[in-house]
Amino acid sequence: MNLKYTLLAISAILSLINCQKSEINKLNLAATSTLEMVILNEDLSYQFNGMEIGTLRCTQKEGVVSIDLAINNFPTGQLSYYHAVHIHTGTCESPLSPWNLGKDPDYSFCNVLSMGEIWAKPKAGDLGNVFINDAGIGNFNLQTDLYNVGSKDATDIIGKIIYIHEVAENFTQECYEGHNHNRNNKKIACGTIELVN
Repeated sequence: MNLKYTLLAISAILSLINCQKSEINKLNLAATSTLEMVILNEDLSYQFNGMEIGTLRCTQKEGVVSIDLAINNFPTGQLSYYHAVHIHTGTCESPLSPWNLGKDPDYSFCNVLSMGEIWAKPKAGDLGNVFINDAGIGNFNLQTDLYNVGSKDATDIIGKIIYIHEVAENFTQECYEGHNHNRNNKKIACGTIELVN
């Protein structure tokens, strides 16, 4: 009889442990970045000017990454404008090509599905445009199942850099056949995406 109760107790404990593991798997994974203004050096590298302008927060739950960009201190002179936002490889000081989930740089994401809808932007790291108002404040939000947080594979956003550019871009138009995109959109703010938990 005692053996029966012991086995039932062990079974209940194992069920509880499995339940806890399942709940852990459902917890959000998070990454953040603090964005600072940058200036272009003569050698075409960038350096921070010490002015923090906002934060990026990325959270993942059940295969969906939510991207929340909050700008709260954008400098005067470029307010009431839309600015393109991209994820790049490299570092803020030496940015490389736009992030493309490890695929060939020429691979197009124009017709790839994200959350059941067409991504409609040439590169995986093309996020969109953020509007900065007269008070230097702007917000940008996006959800995608193309990215991962902390997966340590080509879809992982950890270690990538996020750049805000000087002017807006028409990402949909860039997907039109024959469109020649000018990649000289000046980079003006940057941050490195780092794992929180």
